[in-house]
Amino acid sequence: MRVHDLGQSGAGRHGLRAMAALVAQIGQPDFGGTLFSLSHDLLAVDHVTAFCAAPEGIIRTVVAENKGPRPVARAVAERYVRTHWMSDPVMRLLAEAPPERRAVSANLIVDINATDVDDRAYRNECYGAVNLNHRLSIVEVRDDHVMRLNFYRRCGHDFRDEDIDCLAEMAELLLALVWRHDCESRPKPVHDLEWQFSERLAAVAPALTARERQVCALVALGLTSEGISLRLNIGLNTVLTYRKRAYARLGISSQNELMRRLMS
Repeated sequence: MRVHDLGQSGAGRHGLRAMAALVAQIGQPDFGGTLFSLSHDLLAVDHVTAFCAAPEGIIRTVVAENKGPRPVARAVAERYVRTHWMSDPVMRLLAEAPPERRAVSANLIVDINATDVDDRAYRNECYGAVNLNHRLSIVEVRDDHVMRLNFYRRCGHDFRDEDIDCLAEMAELLLALVWRHDCESRPKPVHDLEWQFSERLAAVAPALTARERQVCALVALGLTSEGISLRLNIGLNTVLTYRKRAYARLGISSQNELMRRLMS
C-alpha cells in the first residue's frame, strides 16, 4: 500500500468538459453514472464507489457504479458497508494518523492492491469475487466526516504512476463535487418524523440510497405512491422502482414490515 500527499492541482484541460458535465449532475440521479464515465475515460476504471462516514458511525453509499450492465458495484458496496468497512486498510491509516492530521482537511491518495487486505473474507468478497485487484482511493476528512472516493481496476490492469498523477490533478475538484452531491442529494424532510424515519433507515440499512430512504420514510408516513410522486416531483414508475429496490434491500414486502423495521 502506498500513500501520496496531494499538492495544489487542477483538473487539466483534457477533463474540463467532463467535469462540467459532472457539475451539472450534482444532486441528480445520474451523478454516479457521469462520474463513472469521466473516471473510465481518464483512468480506464472498472468500478467507482464513494462513501461518507459520519462520526456517529452511519456510513452512506454516495456512488456505486461499474462497467457493464449489472449493478455489481452496488452489491459489493452493500457487502462492504455491512461487513467489511472496518477491515479496510484506509481505516488503519486514518487511525494511526496524528490528531492534528485527522482533524483538518487531510487529502490523500491511497494506492492499494488486493494483497494489502489482510481480512480474507473482505479480500475475497470485494476483490476476488468480482475480479478486481487494484484500487486508488482519495480520502478527505471534514468536520470529523470522512469521504472516500475509490477507483478500481480488474486483475491484470494495475494503475501506473501516470494514472496516479492524472488522479492527483483532479482529486481536489472531484472531492469537492462528491461532497456537494452528497449534501444536495440527501432527503429534505418536510417535518421531524420524516427526518427521524430517514435517519433510522440510514442506521439500520446503510446501503439504501438517499432517494430509497426518502421514499420509505414517506411510505411509513402513509403517503400513497401517487402522493410520493407529487411530493418528490418524480414519476410514479420511478417511485415504484425506488420502493421495490428498498424493500428488496431491507428484506421486506409490505408497509407493516417497514414499520416494524423502523420501530425495532
